[in-house]
Amino acid sequence: MRMCLLLLPLLIGFPISGFAQFMDRGDHVEVAKGTKLCSNIKIENEKGSQEPGRVFWRVTSKMRSNGTQTVAAFTHEKVYDSKSGDTRITESVFQEDYATFFKRDPEHKGMLLMISPQDGRVEAIVEVCEKKK
Repeated sequence: MRMCLLLLPLLIGFPISGFAQFMDRGDHVEVAKGTKLCSNIKIENEKGSQEPGRVFWRVTSKMRSNGTQTVAAFTHEKVYDSKSGDTRITESVFQEDYATFFKRDPEHKGMLLMISPQDGRVEAIVEVCEKKK
């Protein structure tokens, strides 16, 4: 009986820990490879963005020793098929792999800052993309 009580928290906690997408690593945050990041629509609207939610990023590497990770930028574009008359949304590469730092955003809970390693400017404020139903 005692063994079951010891194993139960491990079995419950193990699957949850496997889904951790952000890991604090000193001053930076490591984002799990393959994670899809989107800008927050509310923040984009406040900044006056023309097409909020059009660009998203996919993390394509683990954190390197210098703290950077590689991401690729994609866009969602509406494509009209003249033969069928259907409109569908396609995913296109916006920018090939490039390096960035991730830090937690102190002003927006659960969001990250993507920071340029060249000049230290904030490239985007991102969060894990919501799954479409």
